[in-house]
Amino acid sequence: MLYLLRYKDQLFFTWNRSQEELTTFLTSIREQYRHIHFETSIGRYVHFLNAHIENRQGHLYTSVYHQSDIQKYTIPYVVGHAKLQHRLWFRSALIRAVCFCTNVADFNQEQIYLEMACLANGYSIDFIETQLQHFYLRFNAVKIRYCLDQTVYQRFRDRLFDFTRSQRTLFDKDQELEDKNLICHFSYPYDYGLYNQFNEKFHQAWSTYLKNDPKLPHKDMKIILTTKHIHSLNTLLAQQKPSDGLLKISKKIIF
Repeated sequence: MLYLLRYKDQLFFTWNRSQEELTTFLTSIREQYRHIHFETSIGRYVHFLNAHIENRQGHLYTSVYHQSDIQKYTIPYVVGHAKLQHRLWFRSALIRAVCFCTNVADFNQEQIYLEMACLANGYSIDFIETQLQHFYLRFNAVKIRYCLDQTVYQRFRDRLFDFTRSQRTLFDKDQELEDKNLICHFSYPYDYGLYNQFNEKFHQAWSTYLKNDPKLPHKDMKIILTTKHIHSLNTLLAQQKPSDGLLKISKKIIF
């Protein structure tokens, strides 16, 4: 069975035939596409997009890979509401850990690593515990948090993969609406309080008073609300650090 992954100019695939057949296959690609130049790396394991992928006696084994040239326990540098952004990063990093780690022990180790990264950067144990509770509650796994074995962990992974697939489906639908100019973005200043309640009331008002207005160009228009946080003078006057590729903010997952 052939598994193929691609990201920009990097390509990763598995091969379960002989190396001679692989060489013939790659040679045919070179002859057919002479304008494309590529280098090949063949081995029992490979590091691809922060993932360690390995063939262990015919079984696919994966885990999170931390580059050795990057300082340990580093969290993304953000400008603005750092606590909110790091909260989103922590949860998305946990989701990535479940997706990457085929072994429950590796997942537990990665969770400890993320907790240590938050502690090393000034966040409290209460902050970490709140994010962990939210994460396990989101995937209906509070009861199994402290009793994860390999069997239970695999069921947990399946549940999370279903979530990521549904998120991908929603993303594709939103992209289709975006292409048709049927998504409207609104932003509002936010300082403190339960902004989820404000968003809920806004959508209720939109559905009640505005969605059925005959003057609107399209009935299927979708509204997306975002917040503009009120920053201190220190934040506004601080110079943003240049992006050097060492610190990467994970893709946000909306809970």
